[in-house]
Amino acid sequence: MRKWLWLLLYVLLAGVTFIYRYELLAWTDLNPSIPLLIGIAALFALVPVIPYKFVIAAFGYSYGTTTAAWVCWVGTTLAALLVYAGARYVFRNQARAYLDRIRGLNRFTNWMEAHPFMGVMSLRLLPVVPQTAVNIYAGITFTPFWVFMVATAIGKMPAIFVFAYAGAQAETSIWLSLLILVGYLGFMGIVLLLFRFRSRKKG
Repeated sequence: MRKWLWLLLYVLLAGVTFIYRYELLAWTDLNPSIPLLIGIAALFALVPVIPYKFVIAAFGYSYGTTTAAWVCWVGTTLAALLVYAGARYVFRNQARAYLDRIRGLNRFTNWMEAHPFMGVMSLRLLPVVPQTAVNIYAGITFTPFWVFMVATAIGKMPAIFVFAYAGAQAETSIWLSLLILVGYLGFMGIVLLLFRFRSRKKG
């Protein structure tokens, strides 16, 4: 019963956040205190009703690269730890049983459990991988807490800095901002292709 209560609370939080998502972003402009900014950043990472890259860019536009980068980094890391804890301590048994029934995931799960730090950090660096899914997956596999926390903190840094910088540049040159984003996504696309090629070669 307690598990369904946690799930219900999360759904309610997601609903409220979705309804008031634009008001919450506007509220940060009226009350630009660091604790509030971190709280809003964590909320949007915990409940991804807006793509988080847009949130980072919006913070960069409003507060500059440095403030936006470290505020979003702290916020999204806190949110990741909360989701990880929920998956590990509340839904782990049921989710793990479901994972074990999916044959295609067994090999990847075994690799993740053998190389948890590299696995989590690699998934963090790939922009096409939903970050909430990484949090949940790490929680239901045997990924140690400290390994998850350090790999998450390091793996999130590059993307957050790039999107915060792109958002900060949008005020002076929207084309430069778009060029930065396209360049980053192109670079990460190449990394993804190399990763897939290496995985197939090993297989």
